[in-house]
Amino acid sequence: MEKSEERSDAVLAVGLIGCGTMGSSHAKQMAALQEIRLAAACDVDETKARATAEAAGGTVRVYTAVEDLLTDPSIPAVLVATPNHTHRQIVLTALAAGKDVFCEKPMALTLADCDEMIEAAARHGRKLMVGQVLRLITVFSEVRRLVAEGVIGKPFAVRILRCAQRRTNEGPWSAAWRSKRANTGGLLFEVNVHEFDFMRSVMGEAAEVTAMADNFTRPDYDYEDHVIVTVRFRDGGLGVLESSVATVVGATEGLITGTEGSIHYDWGKNTVRYRRLEGETVDVPVEKDAGRSVQHELSSFAGWVLHGEAPVVTSEDGRRAVQLAEAAYRSASEKRTITIE
Repeated sequence: MEKSEERSDAVLAVGLIGCGTMGSSHAKQMAALQEIRLAAACDVDETKARATAEAAGGTVRVYTAVEDLLTDPSIPAVLVATPNHTHRQIVLTALAAGKDVFCEKPMALTLADCDEMIEAAARHGRKLMVGQVLRLITVFSEVRRLVAEGVIGKPFAVRILRCAQRRTNEGPWSAAWRSKRANTGGLLFEVNVHEFDFMRSVMGEAAEVTAMADNFTRPDYDYEDHVIVTVRFRDGGLGVLESSVATVVGATEGLITGTEGSIHYDWGKNTVRYRRLEGETVDVPVEKDAGRSVQHELSSFAGWVLHGEAPVVTSEDGRRAVQLAEAAYRSASEKRTITIE
């Protein structure tokens, strides 16, 4: 579809597959937009599907079987927000049914699965977008803007710390499926494909990855609670990611260093500041995100499907994030550096 000269009043009807934490959040943000609407809610737990439909208001059909939703001709697109290990098959089935697809991160749990999904989208002539939303959150978008504008010159190092305590009695970690690597892919897939995508967005493509990972505090989980990843980028830049769900005093911050200065952000405090060589520290005003980033990606998906406008995040972005997570786990397992193709 070619980009139209003027936007029409068309509204994209979307079927939501998966009405858990992320799915219900997407439904809530969708309600704030004019160009996209929730037309159907699907979950194996009918109670969750009905609750999501009722919260959205209006006429929202309820399904408990994906196949039934996909046969609904009035729904041209779907949003997949199911557990990580189910993404590949649901996306492939939706594409084959002629639906355009927005898939939550991680795109899939292997690079080969991502490639299969991208190929299927091309073969069926459908659109496939991945929810790598972190780069759009206001703190991170401000950092990306500063880097793109050359405020710190050419960036040559990025360090990211994302650490918290995993609470299994409330919130997303209380879901039983998240305790198994086979379901989540591990911490890097469940959480840090976001940071890998952000790193790429400011530093470019990765050349090699080295990682260490271990489980120190939760033997009831069969995967790591702390991981350290180092990245060498193709242009020679360096990156470090430390991620943990075993840290009582949490931190969500980062430092990007360039030839002309450096930028520090603190997501928890919603702050961004930078300092150029021989200059003073500058505090950058950052608006609270308050769902704006999710609305941005959903609006972009609608604009792509309805008007052919380029999406803010592509399936290739989702694929590259999975590639880095997969390489990091291979490095930790084989105790060696992994080259990225």
